[in-house]
Amino acid sequence: MRSSPTDTIVALATPPGRGALAIVRLSGPESLSILRQLFPEHQRLEPRRQTLGRLVDGSGEAIDQVMATWFAAPHSYTGEEVVEISCHSSPVVAGRIIETFLERGARPAEPGEFTLRAVRNGKMDLAQAEAVRDLIEAQTGYQAQVAREQLEGRLSRRLAASKERLAHVMTHLETRLEFVEDEVEPEEREELAAQLQVVAADLEELTRGFRLGRLVHEGVRIAVVGKPNAGKSSIFNALLQEERAIVTEVAGTTRDAVSETVDLHGISARLFDTAGIRRTEDRVELLGVERTRRLIGDVEAAIFVIDQSTGFEEADWEVWTLLEGVPVVLAVNKQDLAGSGEPPEEVSRGARGRVDTSVPEGRGIEAVREALHGLLVGADRPEAEIPLVTSLRHQQCVQLAREALMVGLMSLKRGASEEFVVEDLRRVLAHLGEITGEVTPDDVLQRIFSTFCIGK
Repeated sequence: MRSSPTDTIVALATPPGRGALAIVRLSGPESLSILRQLFPEHQRLEPRRQTLGRLVDGSGEAIDQVMATWFAAPHSYTGEEVVEISCHSSPVVAGRIIETFLERGARPAEPGEFTLRAVRNGKMDLAQAEAVRDLIEAQTGYQAQVAREQLEGRLSRRLAASKERLAHVMTHLETRLEFVEDEVEPEEREELAAQLQVVAADLEELTRGFRLGRLVHEGVRIAVVGKPNAGKSSIFNALLQEERAIVTEVAGTTRDAVSETVDLHGISARLFDTAGIRRTEDRVELLGVERTRRLIGDVEAAIFVIDQSTGFEEADWEVWTLLEGVPVVLAVNKQDLAGSGEPPEEVSRGARGRVDTSVPEGRGIEAVREALHGLLVGADRPEAEIPLVTSLRHQQCVQLAREALMVGLMSLKRGASEEFVVEDLRRVLAHLGEITGEVTPDDVLQRIFSTFCIGK
């Protein structure tokens, strides 16, 4: 990333395309100067207030009637001089505005460069910056809530408390190093070890919530499987609350996996309606069956649909065999039809939940959602006051910090020299500092901000 504090950068801050409004954003030391050259109403500009007027190009020709807003440093998103131009959302108009700003000395912003500048100027830390991206990409209300809490500093505050406790212990030990004649008494070691145990417990709580955090952040893939005509597509449509998959009484209607995203109480799930598994001579249907087999090996969970009106048949056994190792919710379907085909005891024990369903009656569909949510979340939901760790990078940093902490704690308890314990605790602080950005190398920053959209 070629960011320099002397550069003034420009980008479209809203999605490209036609619409009511578009926003072009400038940030850097020349932002206000560039605006004044192209905005005849510049004398009326006041910080943090919108000003209506014409924006012109280098020859003085009007580009558009715009609303210009100036954010004076350091009271802006990036901490720099920032200008935002609200114009009509025509690709031609927005493009011409950006081109004109480039002619006046700005350069195109790189992905995430505005937020990177916010981090470097102390407007937010790195964990909060990553939450900006997560909030933009959120597909469920719960994803947005978790990202918003991190953006507001919930994880950072939790880590700050641990870092403060570590600093207290390190200060105490380093003071003893300055006065070599003063040894750390056993009672003091016990007290300091107790402080480190509190930090260790905090880090352990954060790591325990990572499985749920990753599910919330990344979502899951769930296959709806079963023999032909068991009602898979009907349940798929009912969960989506729309007629997405074709439903007929003809067995083998679904030939290829159809997928859509559904909100499972805050977890974004990619739901796949699959071809019914059975022996067939139809080449097209056979291809669909083979794709279903491959898909089953690549999902986090499955809904195994059986038709209670026909009983548990050989084709059901074939499906069940393929589901070995996959967490399954059993949907005993077509409860509105005559029959009493109960699943075998082995299947009932092996499934992680059972729901009796009837799509025409609307029976059991919400229970399927709840069963899937319970299967995925399990006992992983942390206490309400504990922030969710949603990033693999954060989780790895926390784990490395905890490992270094346990080494230091063991050294302290065994009576090792203070300098060795202090060195271990420095490593703990370094790993925690990577999360919030105090000691994050530039190559890590490059990887993180390359995932942002341009303009943010």
